[in-house]
Amino acid sequence: MEATKKQQLKQNIAIIIVITILTAIGLYFLRNHASKEGRELMNPMDEASRIYADKGIKNCVNITEMQADRLITLNSQLQKYKEQHEITFLKLYTYHFTSSTLFLIFSILSAMALFVITQEGWKNTSYFVKTVFLSFTALASFFGLSLSTFEQKISIDQNADTYIKYDNLQKELSNFCATSMTIKGDSITFDKFHSKIMNEATNMHGFYLEFDPESIDTSKIFDLEKKE
Repeated sequence: MEATKKQQLKQNIAIIIVITILTAIGLYFLRNHASKEGRELMNPMDEASRIYADKGIKNCVNITEMQADRLITLNSQLQKYKEQHEITFLKLYTYHFTSSTLFLIFSILSAMALFVITQEGWKNTSYFVKTVFLSFTALASFFGLSLSTFEQKISIDQNADTYIKYDNLQKELSNFCATSMTIKGDSITFDKFHSKIMNEATNMHGFYLEFDPESIDTSKIFDLEKKE
């Protein structure tokens, strides 16, 4: 009997190790796929940014060379802010895609294992199926909680939205250089325009990483009092 239990324990450990290794391999390939997909999504925007930097602020009308240099400097600052949100967006997109995919896969596998258990009954189900079911359930819970706790979708939307807003500010710089007016066609002095762009950039600047600690209630984890 003791030898049988030891053998079952070894089998369970082996199953868990195999599942862990397969999960790690899946993580690697899914993250690479999501990273490549995200980069392809952002490539056109990156190309537009290079156009702003190379050709967007040249031969400006009705402003001095010093003012044009200030626009170039301001454009470079906006570009750096954009890059910050682009990097954060791509990382979060990768994590969200990977977590969502694995959550879906392990949820389906857990449901399939549960179906087998309901047919056989817990006592009559093999240790292999029990171990697989518990492992898949634990992994599904982990990836599901990571989605809700870190609120990845909200952070993705915030960083993507801020990236677009910085890009629009760069368009305003390019338009002002070409016309000495705002995009809406309003006349404005250089100093007021420069202050307007700086003010909008300052209001937008920040790190957008959301976290919801309330999604995991740990207040009663160590509550050992008996309930009547």
